[in-house]
Amino acid sequence: EPAFGQSAECFCHFSEDVRLFTAYAMMNASGNGGEWRTAGMDPIRIQLRADLAGRIDTSFQAKIRAFNRSHGQILETYEAALLTSGPPDFRWSYNPKNTGEIAEIVSADSTLPSLLAEFYKKANVAQLWDEYRPLIQAENNEYKPFADKAMDDILSYCRLDSNYFYSDSRLIHFEFMPLLPYFTSMTAWVNGQVYFIVGPQEDKPDQSIFYYLLLNRVTFPLVRNDSEDVRRLAGLFDAVKSKIDMKDGNWSRLLAESFSEAMDIRLQKRLYDLDDSTVQASLMTEYKYGFILCPTIYRDLGKYESSGLSISEYFPQILKSIDYKQEVTK
Repeated sequence: EPAFGQSAECFCHFSEDVRLFTAYAMMNASGNGGEWRTAGMDPIRIQLRADLAGRIDTSFQAKIRAFNRSHGQILETYEAALLTSGPPDFRWSYNPKNTGEIAEIVSADSTLPSLLAEFYKKANVAQLWDEYRPLIQAENNEYKPFADKAMDDILSYCRLDSNYFYSDSRLIHFEFMPLLPYFTSMTAWVNGQVYFIVGPQEDKPDQSIFYYLLLNRVTFPLVRNDSEDVRRLAGLFDAVKSKIDMKDGNWSRLLAESFSEAMDIRLQKRLYDLDDSTVQASLMTEYKYGFILCPTIYRDLGKYESSGLSISEYFPQILKSIDYKQEVTK
């Protein structure tokens, strides 16, 4: 059990961020109507798009659209609003030493702050924020109880000390954002804090949405670059990156995330009583995304579960059991 008086809210905050609201409101104002769900957009997104109509002139809308065309990853580009000071000026305000890959957007294009500031003023986003913040916050709050449940599941599965998560000083900001397409999820590391941004979901909230995020706090410290087995497997990155969509250019990060994804699927199998075909489909999806060791790690986690050891104790055994030549052949 967590230490008395503590819960996931000690390190996981659930307050909506006006910077993200402004950015994704601007994305919608540009006319961007991308949506993954066949049944269409979230009702809040639909209403906001209607409210935005007529708030900005066609010349400024064209300006936003030109900005969109010049950036391949629109959702991730607007995510960079987190690197700013917020309204009304939206100046760049971040420390590159404890900010992740999202900072690359700054060096590639420095026009986002001025565009956000202009949009904030012209569309009277302050008034829209007052109106929409309570609606979005109410949905965000529905996820709160499940952060604790996810934490308990991971403490139990990984056989960790009950205070494990409280020893990490990095805050997690959970941001439910209905202005995004359904099923969207993004993670950004900004100024030493983690932002987990989630679009609308068809399923009701449960603890599974937090599994991967919290598991990264377990796996990343385990993957040490000076480990002989981490170095031994690093060649896999060069061997396969030209053949599949690699998730990231950093091998140790990709390895840690492969462990997180494999354990996430293990936990979801328990939670939902998934059949083998569903599990295998999930593993293959992660493999195609670049988590190349996910299927192998998933298999070896079965042995871990019956070992009685903690994940930190068993972790080296999983690494040693990975056959380099066999993985390259796959």
